[in-house]
Amino acid sequence: MYTIKLTENGLADVKALPRNVKNSLKAELLEKLATDPYNHSTELSSVLRGWRSFQWMDYRVVFKVYDDLKAIGIEAVGKHDHEAQKDIYKRLEVLVEKGKLANSVLSTFRGFTQQP
Repeated sequence: MYTIKLTENGLADVKALPRNVKNSLKAELLEKLATDPYNHSTELSSVLRGWRSFQWMDYRVVFKVYDDLKAIGIEAVGKHDHEAQKDIYKRLEVLVEKGKLANSVLSTFRGFTQQP
């Protein structure tokens, strides 16, 4: 079982979701991602290589798996929007270009150790 952690950006995205979506999404994440993140997601490519996307209804959850910690770091949650400025993938690509995506996840896992 993997532990799921939200970065500051991921937490902000989740807080912006309607309550019923938050509750249903949480249940899906715990049921599917926490048990088997690889079979319930797709690997991203290009500048987001190493990141994965979990699709649920019209929403996308972008995360990175840390097998050594048995943890998942969620960086973004949102609707897959055709307008590039609102698309979560485009937002993450901008963070990569600025060198800020890795820092976001590192600060989330600072001090985190594998659960017994």
